[in-house]
Amino acid sequence: MQEELDRLGRTVAETAARAGRIGPVTGVASSADSMVTVTVSPGGMLRSVDIKPAVLARHPDEVAAEVVRLAARATTAANSRMHSSLRSVLPPKATESLADLGMPAGHGPDDPDDLSGVFQ
Repeated sequence: MQEELDRLGRTVAETAARAGRIGPVTGVASSADSMVTVTVSPGGMLRSVDIKPAVLARHPDEVAAEVVRLAARATTAANSRMHSSLRSVLPPKATESLADLGMPAGHGPDDPDDLSGVFQ
């Protein structure tokens, strides 16, 4: 029994060490004209919104729509990166449960050549 507990303890310590090397995972998306950039954590929590001063001359609804669109793109990217990072250190069942926590795997960030946003 003690041998099994020791093995489990080593496995947990090794997994923690590998996970510690991953570092923070974020997703970033910018408008086509680079006037708005949004950074989020996996699951979509905003970390930063960078708006260039020239954007403030635009209609507030237009700016808000662009921030929301970019946050969605950044969230997809962050979720995808989180899944990719954790696949190497956690068992498959653990990474599958990330979707239940609001971090579906998705298909990676939207096409970077898609310039269909509000700002062009």
